[in-house]
Amino acid sequence: MMKLLDRNLDRGLAFAVLAMLVIGVVMIHSASYGENIESSDFWLRQAAWALISVLVIIGIINIPVKYIYALAYVVYGAMLLCLLFVEIAGASAGGSERWLRLGPIRFQPSEFMKIAVILALARYLSFKKNRPSDYVKSFIPGFFIIVPLGLVLHQPDLGTSLILFAVIFPMLYWAGLDSRRLFFLIAPFLSAVFAAPFIPWFNWVTWAVFMFCILGLLYFSRYSLSAMGLILGTNILAGIATPIAFSRLKPYQQERITTFINPEADPLGAGYQILNSKVAIGSGGVFGKGIGNGKYTEMGFLPRAHTDFIFSIVGEELGFAGAVLVLGLFSYVVYRGMMIAASMRNQFMSLAAVGISAVFVFHVYVNVGMVIGLMPVTGKSLPFLSYGGSSCIANAVMIGLLLNFSVNRHDF
Repeated sequence: MMKLLDRNLDRGLAFAVLAMLVIGVVMIHSASYGENIESSDFWLRQAAWALISVLVIIGIINIPVKYIYALAYVVYGAMLLCLLFVEIAGASAGGSERWLRLGPIRFQPSEFMKIAVILALARYLSFKKNRPSDYVKSFIPGFFIIVPLGLVLHQPDLGTSLILFAVIFPMLYWAGLDSRRLFFLIAPFLSAVFAAPFIPWFNWVTWAVFMFCILGLLYFSRYSLSAMGLILGTNILAGIATPIAFSRLKPYQQERITTFINPEADPLGAGYQILNSKVAIGSGGVFGKGIGNGKYTEMGFLPRAHTDFIFSIVGEELGFAGAVLVLGLFSYVVYRGMMIAASMRNQFMSLAAVGISAVFVFHVYVNVGMVIGLMPVTGKSLPFLSYGGSSCIANAVMIGLLLNFSVNRHDF
């Protein structure tokens, strides 16, 4: 408890998170009435989770960093086992099997797997001999995400899998990977996008043009023939595999992706929620309609808005000003996370802080991008604002780690 009084504690970060927890409870309270949902007490449950989250943050702040470092691989292994248990005896909801039941409580291991991956990667990359100084050393950290990524995708949980996948690149860059190698690591995913059959303006022609660009960059990079062959082969494989992988997705997953590209094509079906979300946000104007006065929520045009589409409620009831406030708070959290990372003498803490900051960036981008039509509907919550116990506590653990690192920033 004494560390709460430490002068190095990042109080600005702590107050920003407390503000988001309060806003989340208020918005969920507003979304819980007139929405035709099965219960109107979600805000009370979220208030309880928020209180627990504050206690979790305080607890994490007081854990010695040496214990966090020592348990990094243990936590990773434990979360992998939990994901495997989900495969065997997971609880289903909404067509997905993502939860384990612990008595009356449902626990979502994939939310905590993000933390486990960050800590395991941070410990691995903190060793000088493991720094990504070449392509071989850059690929090895990818093994930390292959198994959890496959298990999370099988649940299926597209949103969490995207975040697990994306967090590795900022950490590799922070560990020393140069920009050119980083681009060639990301290139196969760009290749997949350019060959995507579900994007009208991308096809085999655009993919071929991209491949010629890759060839040109490889020529001027002066890599060895074996390295050039590996990079080129990976990009070709990605381009060929994308249409095949899309054809094997479940129909509702294909629908989510195609609706993201063109929601107007099915305004009463798959595009219903995205279109109404955009209208709700736009109808809020500059200062919104006022808390509790969101007509789109009240009339049920945004089903279950207290979870994935909570930002739509913020936009409608608090308007542009409220949306900017929420995004400003998230931006401040990420900014403080990066400042903490930059101030660390300890490489493990610095890398973990970057990974945590990256998780919040992608979480917010995926969720907000989803509700305004820039991303497919992935079912990813908005940290601290969306309803959900596992998500709230997992995010609290990450904030607790950042605050812990801020207190111990001078440790080596």
